[in-house]
Amino acid sequence: MKRFACYAAVTAVSLFTCLPAFAQDYSGHTLVVGTWGGDIERLLREHVAGPLEASTGAKVEFLLGGSGDRLSKMVAERNNPTMDVTFQNIYEAPAALKDGLVMAPDASKVANAADVWPGMNDGCYAMSLVGLGIAYSKALFPQPPEWSELWNPEFKGKMAYAPYPSSEGDGMLAVAARIEGVNEHDPDVAFAKLAELGAPALTYSSLDEVLSLMDAGEIAAAPMISGYVISNLENYEGIGFAFPKDPGPVLVRDMVCQVANSPEPELAQMFINLALGVENQTAYAKELNFGPTNSKVVLTDEEAARVINTPEEVASLLQLDWPYVISQRSDWTDRWNKQILGQ
Repeated sequence: MKRFACYAAVTAVSLFTCLPAFAQDYSGHTLVVGTWGGDIERLLREHVAGPLEASTGAKVEFLLGGSGDRLSKMVAERNNPTMDVTFQNIYEAPAALKDGLVMAPDASKVANAADVWPGMNDGCYAMSLVGLGIAYSKALFPQPPEWSELWNPEFKGKMAYAPYPSSEGDGMLAVAARIEGVNEHDPDVAFAKLAELGAPALTYSSLDEVLSLMDAGEIAAAPMISGYVISNLENYEGIGFAFPKDPGPVLVRDMVCQVANSPEPELAQMFINLALGVENQTAYAKELNFGPTNSKVVLTDEEAARVINTPEEVASLLQLDWPYVISQRSDWTDRWNKQILGQ
């Protein structure tokens, strides 16, 4: 039977971490992890893959790309998977579990899962918290706005949106519905309310594009995911970011999943355990402005102000019925183009 114990992993990065005490050497084994590139890959190499390799003798191979590509790969390899761990969006994880593509979260095998905020391990393990809030022009909003203020007449036609379908668009529809006293299950109300804002001034394809126009006051506001915007605020003095309170920010979280029937299930569980650990979660918060899902992470006041971190903030998050939203996306894409974009 495998024992679990904390011990000092003397690695190239001199990390102390909590890993299973292994009855066997994993030299010659390769763990395949699908994730996004850039800073996410860098942090996972530093705080997860490096310690795991040093402690087990195994190698970690990253497959970089989008979550849709990884989902397609799991479907195509259902009977003979080559990927062991995959990072997916929240709206993909429950469906992947239902389809038998991933393993259900299990704190008896991934100890740090027990420290994740209650209710967050939905389909897979909750990896990071970001909220859909409001990026806004300080020249047009003297104070951080609430959602309802976006409907002030002077801002009609001055919004910017990401291309739909997107988490940003789904979240904004849900907000519009709640302002009218219903939820995303009433799309007629949601689309009618959102249409009151007028056709957007911009459907943006890059963050620099929309932030430059917002900094100049040509865009009033945009629903945007917190981590990406906050990381860029120092470059744009004329832009602020708000987590509204009524309703609260829309929860958008990344998930880390163990692929069902993968070649290296034990290594996959060890990798996920480290990914959910305090050290890696703290690095995500400090360097990416992604809120930690591990409730034991402690941040300074300044760091905490940039992420979703407190129990009150977690409780205020607006959680959508993602399975329902995803089932409606084809129809909603047509409605978005006609009713929101006016095409």
